Amino acid sequence: MSVPLIRTTKGQISDFSVGIVDAVGTVSFFPKIATLFGECITFEGLFVFLYSEGSAPSSLGSFKGAKNFHKGLENYLHYTYVINPVYRAYLDNIAPKAYLISELLSPRYTDQIAASDLDIRVEDDETIGYRTPGWPKNMTEVLALIRLPDDKMVEFSFSTLRSGDQTARCYAQLKEIYPVLSSAVLKHYEFAAEDFDTSAARPSQERWFQSFGEEVLTKRERSVVKMILTGHSSNAIALHLDISLPTVKTHRRNIYAKLHISSQAELFSIFVRKLMENT
Repeated sequence: MSVPLIRTTKGQISDFSVGIVDAVGTVSFFPKIATLFGECITFEGLFVFLYSEGSAPSSLGSFKGAKNFHKGLENYLHYTYVINPVYRAYLDNIAPKAYLISELLSPRYTDQIAASDLDIRVEDDETIGYRTPGWPKNMTEVLALIRLPDDKMVEFSFSTLRSGDQTARCYAQLKEIYPVLSSAVLKHYEFAAEDFDTSAARPSQERWFQSFGEEVLTKRERSVVKMILTGHSSNAIALHLDISLPTVKTHRRNIYAKLHISSQAELFSIFVRKLMENT
């Protein structure tokens, strides 16, 4: 995406820096910095999530317009996070910085979800091809991902309007303040580690992703399934697993036969339904 040169002013960065330093270690750290964001970043709503190994994501707060989407937040935290590009990127040890959500998508991810019959809102005009029930509509996301000790990660997810230049503006502004934001979050972790406690978080449903189909599929077939579910083409699977393209196609035929399905869309659908059954 081509982003125009839209910079946060030095005064705004200075005010943000002073304000966030004052917020570090306080009991209202996240609400305070959400207010500061509103003074120097253009966005409609803000979700803050905490990711931790072995746990489902936790919410650290919803601010501005995001406060109106309780059901969407609940559904995301219960099951749709497992197929979300940010969660998958967290598991793949994504580098900490500011991102557009589109940067985390595999080339086939959107088409794959849009072709599936899922209990999610399949909408072609959504950036990732679907929308969690209750999630803001006609929005996209600008992200600040910050790595913490103990294999944890904080996600600041700014909802922006898909139309106009709000997304580009938010992205440019967020990149300006990201170094200050990252330093402050890490310092807050030192002073108030209890704010990042995940001991009461739900267990991750990642085990269902890893074990999906184990009753009937071979280990190699399950490797192929995992790559299909994360949006990889047959060519990409062949390269990644170091096997030939005809072998990949044979695996796919065998997988569909063993699961009594006939398409990739059905594969994706039964996987998500399994997640929901075990929520």
